[in-house]
Amino acid sequence: MLTIAGQGGPSPAPFLLIWGVVALVGGGTLVTRRVSERFGAMVARGLASKPTQQARAKTVPLGFARFIGGVFMLCGMVALLASIATMVKG
Repeated sequence: MLTIAGQGGPSPAPFLLIWGVVALVGGGTLVTRRVSERFGAMVARGLASKPTQQARAKTVPLGFARFIGGVFMLCGMVALLASIATMVKG
């Protein structure tokens, strides 16, 4: 990790950079229609032992998974900007 003179500990910038890239890529793939359909099917299959919850999970629109992917992308962009600002300020 990067340590700047006068700083008490390691810099969080590399962690934010890696987390931001992973969140951006993961959210970007979840926003696509094919992956969001697979994600919804995976959640419904995981609830096989609970039929009432499985039925409710099947009725959730695909837009919900796409919304979650968009939130991940937004968080990834914020983390990338924060890590770049921390590294440049350093």
